[in-house]
Amino acid sequence: MLSGIAQVARSYIRIKGPEASKFLNGLITTRLLPNVVKKKQHTISASENRHLELLNVDLSKNWGLMHEDIYDPENRIWIRRDGLNSMILNSKGRVVQDCFLYATPFHSPVPPEPSYLVEVDPKYKSQMLSLFKIHRLSADVKIEDASSMSSYYYFNDTPEFEDFLEELQSTYFDTFDTDSALQNANEFISREEIFDSSAASNIVGFAFDNRIPNFGLKVVTTQPVDPLLLFSQQFMDKFQVEVTDEKAITQRRFANGLFEYGDAPKGTSLLPFEMNLDYVNGLSLDKGCYVGQELTIRTFNGGVIRKRIFPVHLACGKDVSGVFSGVDLNEVSVAYENESETAQPATTGSSPFASTGKVSRRGKVAKLLAVEENLGFLLASVDDVQQGKTFQCVVGDTTVSIRPSIPDWWPE
Repeated sequence: MLSGIAQVARSYIRIKGPEASKFLNGLITTRLLPNVVKKKQHTISASENRHLELLNVDLSKNWGLMHEDIYDPENRIWIRRDGLNSMILNSKGRVVQDCFLYATPFHSPVPPEPSYLVEVDPKYKSQMLSLFKIHRLSADVKIEDASSMSSYYYFNDTPEFEDFLEELQSTYFDTFDTDSALQNANEFISREEIFDSSAASNIVGFAFDNRIPNFGLKVVTTQPVDPLLLFSQQFMDKFQVEVTDEKAITQRRFANGLFEYGDAPKGTSLLPFEMNLDYVNGLSLDKGCYVGQELTIRTFNGGVIRKRIFPVHLACGKDVSGVFSGVDLNEVSVAYENESETAQPATTGSSPFASTGKVSRRGKVAKLLAVEENLGFLLASVDDVQQGKTFQCVVGDTTVSIRPSIPDWWPE
């Protein structure tokens, strides 16, 4: 299937109020405050001069979001109305949740104060609500369960659609000030580039899924809608629109190597770079302080990222889904393929109570985090995968081969 749209199960938390931008900036890995350091005029670059204009953003208003890409050679920071990918960490720098953040509503009319929707995996909604309320303290914000919202995902794997998304972002979204951002969002809606005008009033959140460049479109509506009624006729004249299910969206994501925290068993402890945060457009390097920032930035600047999550292909000569049905992946042990640990012979100990048998134990070589039919995700050593090593696990009486790959969209 080259294209499709499906309703997907996501949960939303609304955070609004005069200090909503400041509050969220202290919790997420992307930028919501300018944090621009002024330099002497004769040393300032063109991009830094543009960054100084961010100081004019009135953060107490419904201004939008700051978009940036750490691999952008021009180091641009855009002011836009569309959503973006981010992550929330704990004080030890470990992942609490990955999320999408939306400035709401996406287009006019907008309320006077900042209002954001945080999109999270449904099984973590209660935890995230509690986390936000714990961190609120005296911040002038309101935190609400926005469970009435509905979420849709559209993809189209044709080169024409990728070119179309590039042009759309350049024309309507790459803006440097709040007024232009809102004006362009309204123009994007009124010209029905994607959405039908009759559906526009229901659309409160919109995002290009740029975790992988131009991977898809995310739409948040105030209530469930017929997915086919979202799109304008001019869009459907250009691109195929076919209703599919969430499973197709998930399988495509697995096939392209895009991991989400909700894929792993609940409670799995992961670091942001193990989840490839630096590759999926969810990190700002100089935004200032946020929970978990110290370890994250120190690792990026000078540390060694020893492990990452890789997409894998699973094979065992039978239905892989059946083999893993009902299996707790936390109990699955992964080893190198065609290699086994051997016990060292028992040695005579210095203890008077006879010999002690010592076994050479190797640390876990990898961890299988998710399985979707014959695809999955594996947390493994970067060196092992770069050296072409393969893995295996035994489930019941079945040996499953695990072959990792490096996605072609990863930076070199």
